[in-house]
Amino acid sequence: MSAKWDTRFLGLAAHISAWSKDPSSQVGAVITDGNRIVSLGYNGFAAGVVDASERLEDRSIKLNLTIHAEENAMIFAKRDLKGCTVYVTHPPCPRCASKLIQDEIGRVVSIAPSEDFLSRWADDLKLSQEMYREAGVEFITYDLEEINNETAQVTISPGGFFKKVLSRCLESIS
Repeated sequence: MSAKWDTRFLGLAAHISAWSKDPSSQVGAVITDGNRIVSLGYNGFAAGVVDASERLEDRSIKLNLTIHAEENAMIFAKRDLKGCTVYVTHPPCPRCASKLIQDEIGRVVSIAPSEDFLSRWADDLKLSQEMYREAGVEFITYDLEEINNETAQVTISPGGFFKKVLSRCLESIS
């Protein structure tokens, strides 16, 4: 895949991550076969499980109830994922890395982790990368600065529909 498609799908994963109700970690994942989308996922509780704020704010309960974005995308794919690529807003944890390897994902592409993220998860990420090397899975990261309209070759017209919708969504956050 080209940097153009990688950055487009990382941008989509970032958009999908906003659907998570987790107050501390919003993660999005996109699984593709070539440049065709196979499945999407974000971290959250299983369907039908109440995602009340007291559960989301209690770290131990939240960790036990949360399905990771990669897991959700694999579950919803409902097809063989051999050779597919997964795009994730954060490098996958070892638990997800082992599942991606078992499902025969060919590539894992993520946004490079921040120093803050690495201060907490560096050992886990090293283990994930070791597993990818052993299993022959390609692992690529992009710096956040590399993910933009220019590298994704996306044109957003000044008065275009996308810009209007995105502005409306961002207004509600302010």
